[in-house]
Amino acid sequence: MELGAVQEIDIGQMVKFNGNGEFLISLDIPRSNQGSSERLLIRNGIIFIICKSDAGSVVIDSKEYKLSNNSLIVLPENHIITIHTGLLSNSNIIAVSLDYILNMPSPIDTAIFGYSRYRSVIRISDDKFNDLLSYYQFIYKESKEHSKYQTEIIQSIFYALILEIVGEYERMFAGAEQAHIKSDNLSDDFFRLLALHYREQHSVKYYAEQMHLTPKYLSTAIKRATGRPILDWIHEAILIDAKMLLRTTDMTVQEIADQLNFSSSSAFVQFFKKNTGTTPRNHKVCCTTSMSFLA
Repeated sequence: MELGAVQEIDIGQMVKFNGNGEFLISLDIPRSNQGSSERLLIRNGIIFIICKSDAGSVVIDSKEYKLSNNSLIVLPENHIITIHTGLLSNSNIIAVSLDYILNMPSPIDTAIFGYSRYRSVIRISDDKFNDLLSYYQFIYKESKEHSKYQTEIIQSIFYALILEIVGEYERMFAGAEQAHIKSDNLSDDFFRLLALHYREQHSVKYYAEQMHLTPKYLSTAIKRATGRPILDWIHEAILIDAKMLLRTTDMTVQEIADQLNFSSSSAFVQFFKKNTGTTPRNHKVCCTTSMSFLA
């Protein structure tokens, strides 16, 4: 099936003009072709899809995820996603801006980004799936009622939903560690290690050694699997955490540099400016007007 061009979906802009606060509970994606699938590039946000029935598959970059009953789909930003349009219109969806996630209490915010890079689709047990669905239905209902404390109620329920999702990811990680499960897919292994160690380990060499591979082999495998250089993934994980710490804590640049294992504050500043175009201090100043989550 021939697919159309990639559509860039800016969640931050969509929720600003069409959402309720910092989230959307439905997505109106323009159809770019006559087929049943669309190719999307998500920017400035993340999409959660609670999918009750078998709905085919989702392709993220070049990795295909088969969907089963009671699937949770977490679509992260900066990835090429191929998805059936019916899944977007017939499932329970919450799209939230990057700011909304980053304003949540640490370490939940960075955890959801790290885990979703490792695996964007997970199968949920019947009981837990019903819990997630109940959270979604409560958020949906509250969004339509315009009550006095609507914003605070939705923030609280959404935070509970994210805690449940992170808990499911943590159980999956723990089970894999205890059973010493090693995936046949090298990208799975890499993203699992990255989610656990990106703060302390920034080099390709470290991850290659953990996987008993050469850095060149691992770099080639990740580029082939995802379409992006391996250092892009490592740097993205560090930057998301750095932005969160700058936005939501009183830590100094030196303290953040230490926490993210940079050799010095100047090395951290150089890294941050190279990848964002601004300094950590300027980024923090620009975000001081952001509302603290559950303040």
